[in-house]
Amino acid sequence: MTNSDFNPRALFISADGMLYSDSLICSGLLPAKLGGRPCPFSQDKHMPKPQPLDPQDPEYDPRRGKPGDLCPPCAVLQIGALDDWEEHEQLHLPEEVLPLRLFQCRQGFWLVVPGLYDDDPTRIVIDAPDTDAGEKSDDAHTDGDGSGRPT
Repeated sequence: MTNSDFNPRALFISADGMLYSDSLICSGLLPAKLGGRPCPFSQDKHMPKPQPLDPQDPEYDPRRGKPGDLCPPCAVLQIGALDDWEEHEQLHLPEEVLPLRLFQCRQGFWLVVPGLYDDDPTRIVIDAPDTDAGEKSDDAHTDGDGSGRPT
């Protein structure tokens, strides 16, 4: 496995409730729908990094989020927190993914971006390892552009 398997840009939700890394889906390794070929919207066989939505962009669509919200460029729809999606109860998903913002990509797959919470969609919050005192370290937040760079 590569490092990107442990730190995926997205987790794709299958119909049976399994979560798959973007490295498996966007590369075309897993979904039969892609015929073994990488998704044409992927970047180096991964989901493109989420970007802030710009209402001046001709591609802007309010169904993807509000201005300034982070959104994967390949997403066509965001529907709020995964917890609000009624099908999640039948899938038995891990509790930690339920507050994440749910998107549908151009290929029709459902996905969440680790650290992109629906209650604050303008930044990606990556949990840092617990410190000896049991608190999160100060570098647990990104700079808001979806790059993953600590502030």
